[in-house]
Amino acid sequence: MPPLPPSEHASLIEWLSQIPDNLLLSQLSIPGTHNSSAHHLSLPSVQCQGTSVTDQLRHGVRFFDFRVAKPFLTNCGNAFGSSPDDLQVVHGSFPVRLPFPVKLEDELNEIYAFLQQHPTETAIVSIKMEGDTSVWQGDDFPNLIWNRYVGPSQDRWFLENRIPQMGEARGRAILFRRFGLKENAIRNDSNFGFEAAWWKYNTPEDDRGRFVVQDWNEVNSPEDIQKKVHYINAQVERAVSYNATAESTQGDTAKFYVNFCSGSNFWDPRCWPKGVAKGVNANIEANSNGMGFIIIDYAETRDWEIPRKLVAHSLQVARKHG
Repeated sequence: MPPLPPSEHASLIEWLSQIPDNLLLSQLSIPGTHNSSAHHLSLPSVQCQGTSVTDQLRHGVRFFDFRVAKPFLTNCGNAFGSSPDDLQVVHGSFPVRLPFPVKLEDELNEIYAFLQQHPTETAIVSIKMEGDTSVWQGDDFPNLIWNRYVGPSQDRWFLENRIPQMGEARGRAILFRRFGLKENAIRNDSNFGFEAAWWKYNTPEDDRGRFVVQDWNEVNSPEDIQKKVHYINAQVERAVSYNATAESTQGDTAKFYVNFCSGSNFWDPRCWPKGVAKGVNANIEANSNGMGFIIIDYAETRDWEIPRKLVAHSLQVARKHG
């Protein structure tokens, strides 16, 4: 596909308004960001994006990846976290902003504000526990997510454990739940978001039934970047192939194809996220319909080229089904 003109940026703000209500989200090509909040001053090995969540939303991104942990400091003023429940966004074990943390509550409020202003849209919100996970016991983490972050605003969320049609998701966030539930969880699997609690670590392909993941992330040397590109494009091919079948149009057999385009090696500056993204983003074969979630670092690269390509392909699907 030739480069898209800058004039198409305006149409990215409400691009889902052109998607028919009866299309499943899994049938689209959806731009996403890995470690979506990691755009602040922090360690170079931690930074993954160049702009805010709100700016990403305005440029068509609709999948957001938040990794959270308890605040490293409390009783030092609200800026650091007023209590252990005041979750901060992290990348592995590191805060995504220094010296003051980014709070999950603030990132969710950005998404709520955007959806209130643009009710034709939706945002898939992935929440995952990272950092020191030993501080959590039993169902403490899911219960906190519900009690503090989701439950009080549940009218803003689509929380059924299934792939929704576009009409069901408009104006709401979709919880992509990357944490499991045990015996004492305040909610159960059917009403606590799309269950995506587990897949194989460092996997080039893991078919979990209702979703298929590519998350090969150990880019240990610059030579591994091309291997990562190969795995990304193989997952694109799988998504496109499946989304051309009749099964992909039915709610009980549709699948989310989740394609993480990120990778890094903390110990090699050549393989920090920005360097990997430079080699990966230029070689993603985003040239078909039905590619699933394409989750990238530095989404703003080359004037938001990848989000614009993905949106263009989703709109082709919309015209086909319109």
